[in-house]
Amino acid sequence: MRAGCGALAIGRVDNLYQMWGLLIVAGLGIGGIVVPASIITTVICPDDLIATIAALTLAIRVIGGSIGYCVYFNVFISKFVPAAFYYIRGAMELRFNTTNRDVIKEAIGITGTSRLPLLDELPGIRCVPGAYDLVVLAGQIAYAEAYKYVYYVSTAFGAMSIIAACFLGDISKYMDDHVAVVMH
Repeated sequence: MRAGCGALAIGRVDNLYQMWGLLIVAGLGIGGIVVPASIITTVICPDDLIATIAALTLAIRVIGGSIGYCVYFNVFISKFVPAAFYYIRGAMELRFNTTNRDVIKEAIGITGTSRLPLLDELPGIRCVPGAYDLVVLAGQIAYAEAYKYVYYVSTAFGAMSIIAACFLGDISKYMDDHVAVVMH
């Protein structure tokens, strides 16, 4: 999973064909982590705490996901805004001679919030052949530039998880024929 997610940092607008294999590797890794973690925690806990442990496992996953999302979103935004100003402003100023800062900021805001049809309503883009497509492409490039940093941070989290996993104890003493509840 760590290799697949970390490798997604190579994504650009012109190499999507390379991403499919990496997405499969990352997805298989994620599936190989979620289910075993739930099973292991229920195997090693006392019988009377199985429901509590199962609920805690799910709650910890949700809380961890929320924390991760906050970290990833802040990393993404901190990288996207400068990249968007660079690429979108550059496209609008150099190709269409649009220097109105308000229009450029509006184009960046529209692109950042994925409301792309609104771009056609902006002066400097409206009625200019190719302007819409160029600004959309510039936004895609900015997104790709920013997203690689999210994958770098994800790789750091993954490295910490791998190190923590090296300190897991042996659970073989819990792997016996004990059954908590027999259903008839």
